[in-house]
Amino acid sequence: MYKALYREFRPQNFSQVVGQEHIVRTLKNQILQNKIPHAYLFCGTRGTGKTSTAKILSKAVNCLNLVDAEPCNECEMCREINAGTLIDVFEIDAASNNRVENVRELIEDVKYPPHRARYKVYIIDEVHMLSQSAFNALLKTLEEPPKHVIFILATTDPQKVPPTILSRCQRFDFKRITTKDMVSRLRNVVRQVGALCDDDTLELISRVSDGAMRDALSILDQAIAMSDGKVEYQRVSEMLGLTSNEHIFNLVDFMIDRNIEGAIRTIDEVILSGKDVVQFIKDMTRHFRNLLLAKVSKNPEEILDLSKDTINRLVEQSRKLRSEEIMRAVNLFVEAENSTKITNQWRILLEMTVIRYCKREYDISVETIMSRLNTLEERIREGNFIVQSTEPKIQTPKQKPNVAKKVEEQPIKKEMALSELPVLDVSINEVRASWHDVLNLLKANKKMIIYAYLEPGDVVETKGNKIVVGFDKKYSFSKDNLEKAENKKVVEEYFSKVLKKDVKFEFRILGDPMEDEIDRVKSVLGEDLVEIVE
Repeated sequence: MYKALYREFRPQNFSQVVGQEHIVRTLKNQILQNKIPHAYLFCGTRGTGKTSTAKILSKAVNCLNLVDAEPCNECEMCREINAGTLIDVFEIDAASNNRVENVRELIEDVKYPPHRARYKVYIIDEVHMLSQSAFNALLKTLEEPPKHVIFILATTDPQKVPPTILSRCQRFDFKRITTKDMVSRLRNVVRQVGALCDDDTLELISRVSDGAMRDALSILDQAIAMSDGKVEYQRVSEMLGLTSNEHIFNLVDFMIDRNIEGAIRTIDEVILSGKDVVQFIKDMTRHFRNLLLAKVSKNPEEILDLSKDTINRLVEQSRKLRSEEIMRAVNLFVEAENSTKITNQWRILLEMTVIRYCKREYDISVETIMSRLNTLEERIREGNFIVQSTEPKIQTPKQKPNVAKKVEEQPIKKEMALSELPVLDVSINEVRASWHDVLNLLKANKKMIIYAYLEPGDVVETKGNKIVVGFDKKYSFSKDNLEKAENKKVVEEYFSKVLKKDVKFEFRILGDPMEDEIDRVKSVLGEDLVEIVE
């Protein structure tokens, strides 16, 4: 019968446990010195060897031919524990046996001495799943068990274990297995099963496994099954739904250039190739993290677990970005990753994240403000900046140019003041197309009151450079407030900047017969001849 790789290559002694040397050394010393505590707590993420180490420990304390604290795996006790037939070693899954009745049965059994072994060993997996009453029932027995009993509690979430239980156990924290250790172990497995696999592919499997050896062996098992004896990088990448580095680097280049069209096309290519959007968002987060490390580190190859070529590309791309811009991207993609848990519109989420990064003017985050300030400081130092003046021009007498002074001073470019914008006809479609841009600009500049007044309005017509905005009767207070000189000036200023034309505004209530009649009279007689007296 076929056995999965993670079961076939499960560690059988301490020397085979990967990446947990600190724990192995302590356990072996306790066994050699015969100072074995009555309760252990093994904590750590999935696939790091908690249950495997618990089984090895149960063999080591009962082995008949112990050599240097390592079980022999050949004596009667070791063979029965490996086969799961020794009745003195109990393995309990707390996820499915979490009631107080299950714990009471265990407590009753603890009283009796072991049938054949030296110790009775109780391995309780996922112990945090026990109910509060079950923990309470276990507490007294765990504090003062018989001398022939050892409890080994394993959990992925020690925060859910009551402090009273934690204080009665020796705690061992299992670390995530490093990529280097995992690749070494996978290479040994590949050699034993007779498959071919290069180091790049093994590194890819290790990175995706996120420090879990069991996950890595499961992926390798699947990859070997789909290959013809040779496990290839590209096929493993396709199997896992991963995105190639080329797509990620291209997308980030478009984001740096603020090229939204190019970025969206790249996202289309990624999705059409069948990649997992959620995984792609995670890959983008990891990529920007790597860019940040490449940016701030003098020796990125020492902290980035990547190939030399990839690190060189990261360093090159990081030069195009400031540190605060990279941090802003990390924050945006982490926010998107969190949002994937509450919505299934993942593509829209990804596209909106990219657009938010490209449109910095709508972002008021700290990182964006810092980036814009740094850009401004650089331009001021270089003398390459635009001064916008809203003050009226003062005529000064002409002076003869001072040639020497001209050489010393750098000319300062001036952007046209609002009063200098051309007075041109504006179309209703033009205004409607820029309507939301202006609203977003008002919001970004914290003009929330004017934004709230203007938002329920609608462009009803344009006359030359005059824009007429209509409101429903229930929003008459918006019309009244926008007609105040200071508010109207802000609206005209923002629209003029976006439209690049000097525009004026008129506000009216829709469906008002008096306003309609006044407009009809104006159209017949001309605006100059009509005066409205209230």
